[in-house]
Amino acid sequence: MAKIVGGIVTSHVPAIGRAIAGGLQEDAYWKPFFDGFPPVQKWLDEVKPDVAVVIYNDHGLNFFLDKMPTFSVGAAPAYQNADEGWGIPTLPSFPGDLDLSWHLIEELVEKEFDITTCQEMLVDHAFTLPMKLLWPKAGDNWPVRTVPVCINTVQHPLPSAKRCFKLGQAIGEAVRSWDADARVVVIGTGGLSHQLDGERAGFINKEFDLQFMDSLVTDPA
Repeated sequence: MAKIVGGIVTSHVPAIGRAIAGGLQEDAYWKPFFDGFPPVQKWLDEVKPDVAVVIYNDHGLNFFLDKMPTFSVGAAPAYQNADEGWGIPTLPSFPGDLDLSWHLIEELVEKEFDITTCQEMLVDHAFTLPMKLLWPKAGDNWPVRTVPVCINTVQHPLPSAKRCFKLGQAIGEAVRSWDADARVVVIGTGGLSHQLDGERAGFINKEFDLQFMDSLVTDPA
């Protein structure tokens, strides 16, 4: 059976892509951010996962306000990224894992999650930037196969935190029941305090963010 070797969470702010493209990792503004990743990269080199299940949100690349699935899972042989206008460098396509994708879809539907199945899927900066941060030297060959899991964080009604927590539990159970000798890492990517518009645009609630990240480990429920 497959084994989950661990989980990683990170921001996917589009400006990260510009910083990577501009070689700004040692810049005074960016250095504290990029300095957090070498220990994670070293850990990945040691555990050598075969597959990454990437949980993220789409920014209008596949879905827009007129058609917005609550949960969707990629079931494609490969996933190509597309520039949404942020100047994100185009990366080599990400290999999929069809066997795990379909196993995941079937198990989630069995647990009464209504999943949109995507046999063709583009991926945006929410997917590509974490991959580039975690495997910066991948070049043209990513060392892991991937399964994208997309959650609606854009169009109301949004899935509740309780529902997303149950989705995560179901994904974990499904991966562990996958009949494959594979090591799987789960990657979560998004934002914490994340106000894009209105009076609180740009406001960072550091106290809440730190408390929330601590709860992910100490009391996720």
